[in-house]
Amino acid sequence: MLEPLIDLLTSNTSLPSVWGRVVVIFALFAVALLISRLSAFVARRVLAWHDRRNSASDLEATGKIANLKRRETLVSVIRTGIAYAAFAAAIVLSVAQLTGGVDKLTAIAGASFLLIVAGFAAQRILIDILAGFTMFVERWYSVGDTVVLIASVELQGVVEDVSIRRTKLRALNGEVIQVHNGQITAARVLPRGVKELAIEIFVSKRETGEQLVEDVVRILPEGPTTFIRRPWISHVEELSPVLTRIRVNTTVTPGREWLAESFFTDLLKQRATDGLIVHGPVALAVDERATRSYARASATTRRSLAQANAAAPAG
Repeated sequence: MLEPLIDLLTSNTSLPSVWGRVVVIFALFAVALLISRLSAFVARRVLAWHDRRNSASDLEATGKIANLKRRETLVSVIRTGIAYAAFAAAIVLSVAQLTGGVDKLTAIAGASFLLIVAGFAAQRILIDILAGFTMFVERWYSVGDTVVLIASVELQGVVEDVSIRRTKLRALNGEVIQVHNGQITAARVLPRGVKELAIEIFVSKRETGEQLVEDVVRILPEGPTTFIRRPWISHVEELSPVLTRIRVNTTVTPGREWLAESFFTDLLKQRATDGLIVHGPVALAVDERATRSYARASATTRRSLAQANAAAPAG
């Protein structure tokens, strides 16, 4: 396939034919590297264009955030796929040139042994590629998702980049985590990328309890790595003249649940007057999808039990 190029190179220089093949092989890998860098450059430009296009829109409100994440993941996978394909083509053509050309049976026979050896050596890579392709097709997660990946240990962070071989996470403390796709056995994805919690507290006086919550909320930190949204009173229910249930909702960064479960609740206890807090505070996880799913499951279970009781003979 590349014989005319080799003949042209050796006929116009003092290089022997063997060295001409070596130069062509180096050129093949140089072209593969250039294609890899070019695909990365194009991918960055495409993602920057998407960022500029969507910077003025409310992604959460318009429902475009999921599509944007899928586009970023697709661009990342295509970019790495092009790079792997370019280097694979360079390896195949190089082996063919060293064994006599792709159009000769001897080249195929000679390359077969090398490909078998390379296959065993690249078994880990092939497993990672197959696992990455499967996870991408099944849409386990996308760029921008907050996930907990189950490998040999639990890895939590925001997905910054995905390729067909590895996943790159950014942890809450700023560390970059690279994990091979073949090592991932399970993934937990936070649907909105945040952790929503509800804190319930029972107080003896409604007005004093509400004022306590508002006073503590004012001193809590707010930011992308702490309380994304400070606690707010979402529901108040007077159970009796001396007992009121106050429900407080809050949104925190994944991994910082202790801010609501411990820090906030401890402040409430410390600043409360004697006898004000009757029970609690108790922190509960909140997720609308989970609530709906468990509501459907419990409704099905109740219907099944009711049917079973109705069918049972009277004893």
